[in-house]
Amino acid sequence: MVTRRKKAAAIFSAITGTIMVMGGVYLLSGANPAEQLQSEFAQAVDLSPLAQIAVQNNGRLKSFDSYARTMMKWVSGSNKINNQSASFTYFDLLFRPNTYNDADIIFVKHIDVRRRIAQRLMNDSQVGPERMARFQKTGMIAARFLTRADVAALLEEMKQDLIRTNKAVDAIESALAVSNPAVLEANMLIIPAAGADPLAGWQPVNVLRGQTPQDQTHAEIATASVSGLDSNAQRAVTQAWGELASGWSRQDAAVVNGAIQTLAVQLPLLNPVLYPAADKLKLESWYFRNYSLVWTWIIYLLAVVPLLMAVIYHWSGARRLGLIIFSIAFLMHTSSIGIRWYLSGRIPNSNMFEAIWAATWFGSLAALVIEYLVRRSPMKNLFAIGAGVCSMVAMMCSQFMPVELNSDIDHVMPVLNDVWLYIHTNVIIFSYCLIGMAAVTAMIYLVYRVLTGDDQFARAGGAGQLILSGSGAKSFLKGPSATMGQVLDGATMVTMELSFILLWAGIVMGAIWADHSWGRPWGWDPKEVFALNTFIIFLVLVHVRLKVKDKAWWTAVLACVGCAVMLFNWIIVNFVITGLHSYA
Repeated sequence: MVTRRKKAAAIFSAITGTIMVMGGVYLLSGANPAEQLQSEFAQAVDLSPLAQIAVQNNGRLKSFDSYARTMMKWVSGSNKINNQSASFTYFDLLFRPNTYNDADIIFVKHIDVRRRIAQRLMNDSQVGPERMARFQKTGMIAARFLTRADVAALLEEMKQDLIRTNKAVDAIESALAVSNPAVLEANMLIIPAAGADPLAGWQPVNVLRGQTPQDQTHAEIATASVSGLDSNAQRAVTQAWGELASGWSRQDAAVVNGAIQTLAVQLPLLNPVLYPAADKLKLESWYFRNYSLVWTWIIYLLAVVPLLMAVIYHWSGARRLGLIIFSIAFLMHTSSIGIRWYLSGRIPNSNMFEAIWAATWFGSLAALVIEYLVRRSPMKNLFAIGAGVCSMVAMMCSQFMPVELNSDIDHVMPVLNDVWLYIHTNVIIFSYCLIGMAAVTAMIYLVYRVLTGDDQFARAGGAGQLILSGSGAKSFLKGPSATMGQVLDGATMVTMELSFILLWAGIVMGAIWADHSWGRPWGWDPKEVFALNTFIIFLVLVHVRLKVKDKAWWTAVLACVGCAVMLFNWIIVNFVITGLHSYA
């Protein structure tokens, strides 16, 4: 009883400490020392009705909150301006652009580009070294510095370097363009098309007017100008927009709040047939306000702690606790994917953010199934640990690399709009997560091997043994004589063999899709080549397993090497090397 209490106390202490540390990391990750407190006007404005307003953008209808977030990412990346919401900053740039003349709102991601711009401005007395030091640290700079003749010449020079700095300069030019009030207004397509065609183009609010009425006195000049839309709603929208512009310029929160509420009510009345349901728009706003649920990685981490203790101490209570927490994380994971599916109207796997979430979802589902099958085996807990670690890492990348892993929900590229997207892609990314899970148990084995010198390996087992024996058959892995080295090796073999089969199937399916889409099954595209390289490494692993004496060691080493090649294929090929699969 005392031993069990000590174990329980150890688990409780570990989880409590983990919660405190990870909670602190999570909170600090959202803090930006350069951010200022919101103004009184920003605090008084109620933007919640915007969640009911739809905007057509990039081929789909988004909530205004989601749209503003997308547009502000072009300007300031994942940084908040003065701790304001993206929607507030959008309207502030639209109606009070002069406020930001000297504000650091443009995000420059490329480190070397920052350094060269800072060097050009460092000696300018109007800038100062402190501001340039802050710019090099945060990447945030005022637009007026980037439009100076000397800096513009530098950017044009760097744009000629197609390999190193061309994309970074393009991003700066896009940020400057998007922050222009005229661009913000022209891109805010909130006036639905007439008729019932869901693909018809929406229009900006200025289609309803010649000039925006600036106050109530001039509101009568608004005239309905779009046939097929409700005329009364057109007049109400035009008047409310004028009040919004006027009230925002004067920072009159009461007028602004009333205008926003009127817009939220009247815009859907323009064409109720085409306008999306308010609940759907609110759900999208909620989803992005909660950071796309990327914080689910904390729950996965909390699950890994007791599962590791269950492996070390062989305590069933820790296993039950770990699997309960893991199941909660999996439900949150499933909810996030389900919300994206509902909002986008498609299976969410068409960009990098969606791909890594789908991959780890498949891995977590597989872990739950395998954990049930091996519930009486010493291998239990290891698959949930592997899936938990992979999911945790993927979601941490989603949170801490929001620019690279953009969580925006957009339409599918035409070349991807094929049934093979949901077959080939899902099989490939499922195999990738299994490769990651195999690498987790392989790395645990390598650490165990270095510390203990145990060179035992699984003489039976792997995926084949798992399929043939099930949970009730006798095996050395179910007996008390199995060493930890054998157990870790057996678990690595299970996920390695499953990933080997799925990767092979995915490559074949990719060749079929390529022949269907591009007229040839193989084109030596970088993505194809490194997927094949990953498969070859695991093919080598299978044959090395048969020949070498130290089977467990080389299995673990090659599993880690295969994972490294897979990550190179998924990261470097996607973000650095240009190819036909650069969008995937």
